[in-house]
Amino acid sequence: MKHVFILNSFAGTKDSTPELEAQIKALPNDLDVVVEHTKGKGDATEIARRYAASDEPVRIYACGGDGTANEALHGLLGHDNAALGVVPVGTGNDYVRSLPADRDDFLDLHKMVEGSTIRVDLLKCGDVYALNVISAGYDCEVADRAQKNKRWPLMSGSFAYKLAIVQCLLTKRKHTFTPYADGSKIPLKEGYKTQMLAVAAKGKYYGGGIKATPCAGLDDGLIDYMSIPTVPMRKFATLLGPFTRGEHIDNPKAPFIIHNKCRELKLDNNGDLKIGIDGEMFVMQNPVITVVPKAVDIIIPRR
Repeated sequence: MKHVFILNSFAGTKDSTPELEAQIKALPNDLDVVVEHTKGKGDATEIARRYAASDEPVRIYACGGDGTANEALHGLLGHDNAALGVVPVGTGNDYVRSLPADRDDFLDLHKMVEGSTIRVDLLKCGDVYALNVISAGYDCEVADRAQKNKRWPLMSGSFAYKLAIVQCLLTKRKHTFTPYADGSKIPLKEGYKTQMLAVAAKGKYYGGGIKATPCAGLDDGLIDYMSIPTVPMRKFATLLGPFTRGEHIDNPKAPFIIHNKCRELKLDNNGDLKIGIDGEMFVMQNPVITVVPKAVDIIIPRR
């Protein structure tokens, strides 16, 4: 079996490449190990595709953030000889939080190469797949604004994101898309007219540890859908704690939150809609999200 490590030195707040390369050098000599480095967007997809196209069993380890894992996923899809390992050295690292092992074990490459695999579902929107989450509304606007803020001189990544949260609270809380679950409209709760944010998920976490969809299942064949209407900023502030901890579903203090499970979700916007797919931003018209059951093997580190 071949073990391919794709290293993204641009992921996270610091370059983890030296530590990863040291671990790789310490792996048993009898392993067939290859190390590849990404240089730009899309490289992880091309690297994964090149190795997955062979007939031999291969494990491809995406060493970066959720975006690197998503890129590698697109390269190995459709190749049953390939399994994906997620080594979380990025910023958010949300997907591994839903997997059945401790985060530190995913960082231990000895445990990863000796690990087992589980078969999980994916989400699909157009020609793009998601391991974890597809979202729309306020959070997408925050991510987009943060990227723009980072272009300013002397602007750190963390401050750019915090500034974007405030900017978008003032200007990007109202969205008019209408969700349809398996063909049936999901109405807003009485008294609300616009959406603030919506999440379609397979994993439980997004946004750097927010447990937005605590009922999501990696292999249940269903989309877990959660949405929050546009509420006053004071009410949203009181909701942040429960929302972060995953205590907002069926919470009597937040009866306006909608939770649904379905196999197909359409967001009807009568025009362009900005959506986030595993943290990457896209603009689509009336996107339709479907679930692809048991679509890829994910490596779980040895315990």
